[in-house]
Amino acid sequence: NSMMAGLLDQQSWAGQMPEMILVGIQNTDRVRDFTPTKTERPNSGGSDKFLDFIEKEVITFIEAKYRTQPYRIFAGHSLGGLLAFYTFVTRPNMFNAYIAASPVLHWDKDFVVKRAEEVFKEKKEYKKTLFFVLGDEPDYINAFNSLKNLLKKTNPKNLDYDFRQLIDENHGSVVLPAYYQGLRKIFTGWIPQSENLTDLENHYKRLSERFGYQINIPENLLNQIGYQLLATKKLEEAIEVFKRNSQLYPNSANVYDSLGEAFEKSGQLKEAKENYEKSYKMAQSQGNLQLAQVAKTSYERVNAKLK
Repeated sequence: NSMMAGLLDQQSWAGQMPEMILVGIQNTDRVRDFTPTKTERPNSGGSDKFLDFIEKEVITFIEAKYRTQPYRIFAGHSLGGLLAFYTFVTRPNMFNAYIAASPVLHWDKDFVVKRAEEVFKEKKEYKKTLFFVLGDEPDYINAFNSLKNLLKKTNPKNLDYDFRQLIDENHGSVVLPAYYQGLRKIFTGWIPQSENLTDLENHYKRLSERFGYQINIPENLLNQIGYQLLATKKLEEAIEVFKRNSQLYPNSANVYDSLGEAFEKSGQLKEAKENYEKSYKMAQSQGNLQLAQVAKTSYERVNAKLK
């Protein structure tokens, strides 16, 4: 959990993916919960019950208690990777993307690969992402390649999949690069290539369509662009950017402070005063005393000029 939390935190901070809610389930019996069939391994074959628990209890709880969006990723290692692919095969709509690190696809004579072959005969289209990674693991490679060849052969529509083998990694060390590369695969193209406001709007519109929920231009990105425009004396363009930020994030005291600054620099003191006042009052009510003091000082400065 700590590894994944650090990875998500760093990559979202770097702008490579959105912030996410990490749900880690501490397991008590991996063989029981992660395997789809009963074999000679004691307690095996309980994955359907475990998936019922995730679907009916875990997801229901998280969505009731936290600010979620309708996009979920399943990441699992070893038998957890087997479970990730089994979930895709049997309950594809539980998650939008699946990362399987060193998946035990050879479990019970390639049971899940064979199950997938039957499913792909019936279902020809998926709007999902699958990502499989293997280390230097000779016992795993045959089933891994069998699944890769199956997907090449059937090529389900809109199924984005990738297979990678990292020969410098072993079964334990493969987890970190697998999860990192899997997340980067899922969020390929997340960072916009232009800072023009129209281009940004179009970029995040396309992301919204791709991921299935409304994705707005990040507040800090718009703020950064606005200040770059201010620094180059493009005052009207800066005001337009800061106005858009206030439309997208009306409960942020910072956006009104920035908009006030742009108005002040363009000589529109009445509008500057209004936004500084809104900023410091909102910041006070939200407990952001530092911003409240900065915005209030700016408000008093502009107000004095207007008298």
